[in-house]
Amino acid sequence: MFLLHQSFVWHSIYTCISTIVPIYFQLLFSLPAPLKYSYVYQIQQRSWGDKVVEWLTVELHADKEWVYAYLQPGYGINPMAFLVSCSTTLLLLGGVKESKMITDIFTWIKVALVLFMAIGGLLLLDTNNLQPFMPPELNGWNGIMRGATTSFFGYLGYDGICCVAGEAINPTVNLPKAVMYTLIIVTALYVVAALALTGMQNYTEISVESGFPEAFASRGVMWAAQLTAAGEVITLPIVVLISGVLQPRLQYALARDGLLPHMFCEVTPAGNLRKGTIVAGTIMTFIATFVPFEYLDDFVSAGVLVAFSITNSSLVIMRRESPENTPFNLEKLLLLFNGLSFLSAVVSVHGPRNIVGKFLAFCFIVATAAVGFWISWSCPSSAVFGGKSITMGNHKRDNGNQQYFQTPFVPLIPCLGTFINWFLIAQLDFLGIFLLLCYFSLATMFYFHYGAKNSFGNNIGWDYPGDLGLSEDNEEGNNHAPSATCIENKYTIT
Repeated sequence: MFLLHQSFVWHSIYTCISTIVPIYFQLLFSLPAPLKYSYVYQIQQRSWGDKVVEWLTVELHADKEWVYAYLQPGYGINPMAFLVSCSTTLLLLGGVKESKMITDIFTWIKVALVLFMAIGGLLLLDTNNLQPFMPPELNGWNGIMRGATTSFFGYLGYDGICCVAGEAINPTVNLPKAVMYTLIIVTALYVVAALALTGMQNYTEISVESGFPEAFASRGVMWAAQLTAAGEVITLPIVVLISGVLQPRLQYALARDGLLPHMFCEVTPAGNLRKGTIVAGTIMTFIATFVPFEYLDDFVSAGVLVAFSITNSSLVIMRRESPENTPFNLEKLLLLFNGLSFLSAVVSVHGPRNIVGKFLAFCFIVATAAVGFWISWSCPSSAVFGGKSITMGNHKRDNGNQQYFQTPFVPLIPCLGTFINWFLIAQLDFLGIFLLLCYFSLATMFYFHYGAKNSFGNNIGWDYPGDLGLSEDNEEGNNHAPSATCIENKYTIT
C-alpha cells in the first residue's frame, strides 16, 4: 500500500513536489530520481556484462583467457556494459514507438523466463536448504532491514510508469491500474523466485553473477541451467532500455520549468527528445563502464527514500489544509513530523541497547505518532484536491468533478510511509548519507548559479497561462537562450 500510494501521488515525484514547494526544493528533491534511473541503468548494464562472461565461459566453454582479457580487463572496466549502453542509446534515438515493439516482445519473454525459473525452482525445492530461515549472519531483523534498504532501488520499476504518464491513453484510468497490476505481479514474482532459488541451493552457495543457472546445475538439470543462462543474457537489456526511456523525460520536466538548460526540453518533429537522450546516454554509459555499482547502492537508496518522504508530505498538503486562524500550521507540523521520524529511527537503530536507550526511542516514537494524529485532528480536509496550495498556471486545479485515484486514509498512510522511509534511511552506512549530502550541495550550487536566474516561476510566475517549451520558430537547432520566456510546444513526445 505504501509503494502504491507513493507512486500515485500526482504522476511523478517531480510533478507532485513542483505543485507544492518552492522552486529550489523542486530541484533539490527531484534530483534523487535521475540518480535512481542512472543507477538502475548502470547496475543492469554491469550485471549483464558479468552474465555474458559467465555464459560464455561456463555454458559455451569459450576460452577463459581470451574472455577475461577482453571482456573483464580489470580496474572496474566493463566493456560489455559499454556495448549494451551504446546500443540502447542508439535504439532510443530512433524514438519510443520504434522501441515499443521490441520492449513488448522482450518483456513477455522475460516474464515467461521468470515464471519458468520460479516454477522449476519450486519443483526442485529442498526444505533443508531453507534452514535456518533467517541466517545468523544477518544479525536478526537489523540485518534484514539493512539489506532491504540497500536493495530498495530494485523495487522501483513501478515509478517508471509514472514518468511516461503524459504519453498514456486516458491516464486517469489506466495509470492507477498499471501501477497496481505492476506492484502485484512484481511482488508475487519477487517472493516466489526468491523462495525457489534459496530452496534449490543453500544460501551460502548461491552464485552472485548467475544464481538460477548455477542452482539448476547443482540439482543436475543442465538443460534448465543452459536455458536460464541464455535467457538472462537475452532479456536483461530490456531493463536497460526502459531505464533509458525514463531519464530524458525527467530532464524534460525540469528543463520545461527552467531548472535545466533549454536543450533538454527540445522535441524533434518525430516526437523524440534527441539531445536529452544523447546527454543522458553518454553520462550513463560512462558510469556503467567505469564505476562499480557497490560504491553507489546506499547513496542512491538514501536519495530515493528522501524523495519519497517529501512526496508523502506533499500529498498531505494536497489533501489537507491549515486552519484559517493558523496559516502554514500544516507545513510546520509536517516538518516536525519528518524531523521526529528521523530522530526516532536513528535512536532506535544506533542508540544504546540498555533501558535508557529503549526508553528514549519509545519517547521519540510516541512524540512522532502524536504529531501525526495532531495533523489528522487539527488540519481539515481540502474542499478540492490541492486546496489552496496550487496557484500555478502550469498545474491546473481540480474542479471537483474529475475522477482520479485517491489514496485512502490520508494522512495516516503517507505519515506511516514517511516514518518507514526514515527508518530505512537510518539503516544505511554513513558514507551513503554523506555522498547524498554532497550531491545535494552540488545541486544547491547549480541552482543558485543557473536555476534561480532561469526558472519559469522566478521570472514570470506560475500563474502565467503558458509553458516553457518549444515555440514554432524555436525548433531543435535554433539556439534560443534558456530563459523564462513563455513559449508553446510545437511537437509532443511520442
